[in-house]
Amino acid sequence: MATAPEIPLDIRDAMHDCILAVFWPKRKIVEFLLSVDCPTQLVASADTEMSRHAIVVDAFSRLSLRPDRGYPIFQTMIDRLANWSYFDPYYFEKLGKLDRAEAESKIARLKQAVDSRNAAATNRRAASSQAQAKQVKTADLKALHQAFVQLFGTGMSPQARGKLFETFLRQLFNRQSINMGDHFRLKGEEIDGTFKFEGENYIVEAKWQEPSVSTSQLYHFAYKVDGKMHGRGLFISVNAFSREGIEAIVHGKQIKTILMDGEDLSHVLEERLTLEALLDYKIRAAQTRGEVYVCALRQASKV
Repeated sequence: MATAPEIPLDIRDAMHDCILAVFWPKRKIVEFLLSVDCPTQLVASADTEMSRHAIVVDAFSRLSLRPDRGYPIFQTMIDRLANWSYFDPYYFEKLGKLDRAEAESKIARLKQAVDSRNAAATNRRAASSQAQAKQVKTADLKALHQAFVQLFGTGMSPQARGKLFETFLRQLFNRQSINMGDHFRLKGEEIDGTFKFEGENYIVEAKWQEPSVSTSQLYHFAYKVDGKMHGRGLFISVNAFSREGIEAIVHGKQIKTILMDGEDLSHVLEERLTLEALLDYKIRAAQTRGEVYVCALRQASKV
């Protein structure tokens, strides 16, 4: 059975002080306690020999012993006192039994205690949500990592491997908050797709094959990107890129293509860095240094 919530001690103390600072006769204190739905049997009579302080303490103690710890009633009391604005002239001005500046100070202290409680509760909920989201994301990445490992299995046709690779990449991008386009062209182990990142549209070509990507394949993709209006491209190959191929898409050209390999994907799957951080670093490396193929290990050290 879940434990009922409890009003913190500092807030109860602040409420106690507010009541004594706002009401003078015992009758008014009793009337206030009853007005916030405090049961009659838990509130001392206005004719009691108990002091004003004792009446409040006794009612609070009795409320705290209830199964609900008096939470609903205390909460109503907090709302009333934190927004209190009537200071009876008879007791504050004519008799001088109460001091308005002191009463307003007590009310301000109550508001501060309530604000601190609410802020702490909000932070706890946010931390809990973040922890849960991280657990879900970690579980998703573990599942994707297993799917990635399965792609290395033998006895798989190029078409089947390409289809699995397509599904893997779509899920990886989508779970990293980068929506991969719905339309793919699948031909053997080659996959074409699109995504949008930081306001820029990218076309994607992904290959799963044993040898490294040839110079002609990279050159053909770079040419395809050049043919698009303000086009940018991401070429993904599980295996490495040759130096000649990299030079073919960089030398004497406006750089519009970045390269990603299996090592990059592994770093994302093992949570060394996010896909967003990986793309951001690759794009900045291409823009500022003209490097289209940078080592994932260098990027992990900069995130």
